[in-house]
Amino acid sequence: MRADSPGHAAKFGSYSLMHMDSNKILDLQLVQSNEVGGSYHMEKEGLRRSLDHLQSNGLAVDYIVTDRHPQIQKFLRDLQITHFYDVWHFEKGLSKKLQKLAKNKDCQILNKWLHAIKNHVYYSATSSTSGREKVANWTSMINHMQDVHTHDNPIYPKCAHADRVSKDKNKWFQPGSVALYKVENTLTNKRVLKDMEKLSHHYQTSTLESFHSLVLRFAPKNVVFPYVGMLCR
Repeated sequence: MRADSPGHAAKFGSYSLMHMDSNKILDLQLVQSNEVGGSYHMEKEGLRRSLDHLQSNGLAVDYIVTDRHPQIQKFLRDLQITHFYDVWHFEKGLSKKLQKLAKNKDCQILNKWLHAIKNHVYYSATSSTSGREKVANWTSMINHMQDVHTHDNPIYPKCAHADRVSKDKNKWFQPGSVALYKVENTLTNKRVLKDMEKLSHHYQTSTLESFHSLVLRFAPKNVVFPYVGMLCR
């Protein structure tokens, strides 16, 4: 989804569907906010029109990868279409929460782990195929940060990295510490685990984001265009 102005007051929204095997744009819909009662509803309407267009041409949808927009989640769930989340969007939101937490005096040790946790998001998503595998892989991070590399979960019983002796003994979280309690609550709350199950293990939306960057050259967000002008651009 690409809106023509920052924030939630956009006049136009364009919705693009890309076929990830071929990197081809299958459909592009331009929605005007006053058609759907406000800019918040443009994304769902754009997707609905695109899916209707595919269906009218006899194209079946196996699955869709998007960000975690609540309206889109419910819309695709009602249509019984398999929905995966883009890893980058998930990681970006989680990293912001962790960076804020790391500023607390009792959680400064977390600064040493921010990059590793970010990498583990991608590893958990792309090295697993089922939702249970992704969650088992992800939750092993809590043990790993305490220098414990075997786990009770039979789906992921042991860390995949080679056994090695750490040179920095101060980087490990101490069992029962305030820092570990807060970090564990952040990494394993119900919302995070639910989203982790649905992270895409095959394709991401980065290629589509590149296409949107190209569109900006022809339809910059700081210039106002009429509907037909925007559609042509």
